[in-house]
Amino acid sequence: MPFGLEAADGDRSRRIDWSPDTMAIGERMQPTAYLYYLLYLIPIAAAVSFNLAYAYWLLSGIGISVFVVGLCRRGIWHRLAAVLLNGATTLANIALASSLYLQGTGFNAPFFHHLDGETFAIAREAFAGLFYGALVYVLVLCVWPVWLGRRRSQRTANAKALRRLVDGGRARLAVAGIVGLACYAPLISLLGYGLGRLGAEREATIIPQTLPASIVVESVADPRNLVLVFAESLEATYSLAGVFDEDLTPRLSELARHGTRFEDMRQVRDTEATITGMIAAMCALPLRTIFSWENVNTLLPNVDAPLPGQSCLADVLSAHGYRTAYLGGAPLAFAGKGKFLAAHGFRELYGRQALQARFPDASRSSGWGVHDDALFTFAGEKLEEWSGDERPFMLALLTLDTHHPSGLPSTGCGPETDARGMEFAVRCSDRLLAEFIDGVRERHPNTVVALLSDHLAHRNDLSGVLNAHAGDRRLRFAVWAPAADTAVVDRPGTHFDVMPTLLDFLGFEKWRRHNLGASLLRFDSSWFALGADAFPALTQSLPPIRLRGGEQVVFEAKGPLIRVDGRKLLANVEGLALEQGEPGIFAVEFHGDGRVAGFHGRRSLEEFSQDLRESPRLDSLLVGVSANEAFNRRFVRDTPAKLTYFTGRFGTDAFTASPLWWRETVDVSAILGTHAAIVRSDPTRTTR
Repeated sequence: MPFGLEAADGDRSRRIDWSPDTMAIGERMQPTAYLYYLLYLIPIAAAVSFNLAYAYWLLSGIGISVFVVGLCRRGIWHRLAAVLLNGATTLANIALASSLYLQGTGFNAPFFHHLDGETFAIAREAFAGLFYGALVYVLVLCVWPVWLGRRRSQRTANAKALRRLVDGGRARLAVAGIVGLACYAPLISLLGYGLGRLGAEREATIIPQTLPASIVVESVADPRNLVLVFAESLEATYSLAGVFDEDLTPRLSELARHGTRFEDMRQVRDTEATITGMIAAMCALPLRTIFSWENVNTLLPNVDAPLPGQSCLADVLSAHGYRTAYLGGAPLAFAGKGKFLAAHGFRELYGRQALQARFPDASRSSGWGVHDDALFTFAGEKLEEWSGDERPFMLALLTLDTHHPSGLPSTGCGPETDARGMEFAVRCSDRLLAEFIDGVRERHPNTVVALLSDHLAHRNDLSGVLNAHAGDRRLRFAVWAPAADTAVVDRPGTHFDVMPTLLDFLGFEKWRRHNLGASLLRFDSSWFALGADAFPALTQSLPPIRLRGGEQVVFEAKGPLIRVDGRKLLANVEGLALEQGEPGIFAVEFHGDGRVAGFHGRRSLEEFSQDLRESPRLDSLLVGVSANEAFNRRFVRDTPAKLTYFTGRFGTDAFTASPLWWRETVDVSAILGTHAAIVRSDPTRTTR
């Protein structure tokens, strides 16, 4: 029952109603407000169940919903602000909940990579109930504050007395708004992602070897074919002893014992999604652009020729006369995959549309695309078609049956029995992949077959077990080559090492190191030579680095790194940092006006000198680091050090070198001024 207290009002006494129907700001609360609170918190509560790290989001939801209702009880401009705040936060709540549901993490580059029409089309079909439910939810909740505003009750005497008695209503409303925004998980997640990207812009590391490289055709005796299978989310962790009760992929594990298996393949930043994993594996590059906001505005779907000038796996093979084709059950337009493949060596592309024309039965498809049993049938037909051709071939496939969150097993695997959801999908894929690989090896004996996880599994039915062994999670990478001995490679590797490793298996000698990758059959991974703090930001063109008067060049022994124009350059030879034991010499060559002319990285003083003698730029000057003993003894005779830094024009009085013990700075104005004086006096004076 209602209860109250007596309050004076002039000469009269009035009882103030403290029933639940009375608002703190002095207006009567309708049941619609309570229902609004409940509706607003539904996606937040569901998302928190996916990831308890965002539990504070519930407190934020309570604060924002109270703030919205409070605004609705005021004037028209307050109600307009309530509508805008409610609409924006409702959409953001759905966006973050979607990311947590599909990825198990908040906003990141893969999330924004998939903000396109093709992704929404697939989501509409693959998650029809959730998609349309969320759409109805957003529409209903976005108009709810309008309904609240129209249902304003008349002010009562009780309300007036309460407003006089409780003068802090506005203050409490402000507190609700502050708490709501301070704990608002979507905003915190977005700021964390954005600040991380913005912070990397000026602190980006540029790897000279990632600049476009031309393809020089080499003679390969008895060229082998290549079949490369990207297995959707099928990480090696599903096979590790002690993780699950038993090996979930026993047939693939047995097959790997008859090939070369790589047991320490790690997922690194910017390789966490299908498209980024494929680009990393085939180009030895991460998918990144210069600035953080370009992750939204210049993604693959909006770029006609992604990674221009870069040489990727199919580019190299196509230049050597290989027939190339890609087969995948998902749409080619998804995440711009088709544009990348068409721009980098694949002459034939078959996606969802082509496979559905070949397999029109609805049971052979899901919302994500055509099932793997149909994909492997089509791949077998393509291989038989090519078998009568003398030209070598490369066939790349992308599976999808193990797509999160619960898997999409092919109907050919039959009904689920003891296993359910993702576990059943993994076991089904184990059987289908093993049968396909066995068939290729039997019918096409001169073929190298490779199986690679496109990325580690995102949030799925088995995430609880996977996350409990987070430190042990690894990518699956196994290769079966003709007449090759079985082997286990335990060197740490990444996606970036896949392209050089596969080309090594195929007999190519000039691609054993490329961009951020190295053949794991011969070398340690280039990525791990960069050091934990070096984060490469690879761009589609050389960033505009300049030597500018009034600034400084900073040399750091760790790396070693050279800071020029606010950007870091990693001093390396063949992708390996000099401090990792490479006795090399690295230099950035600049034009006299300060523009970058190119990079030089050589193992010996003779090679370095020869490289400069062949350079057509007579006015160039150098900024570099040396770990070469002969170079260091020649130019720093008194106290030669393991590392030396140098600046100026090689072979002239303007060339200086000093030991690099930890960190040194050089004034750019002095470098440019001395260089300009020498060029004016005698442009050809050099002892290169």
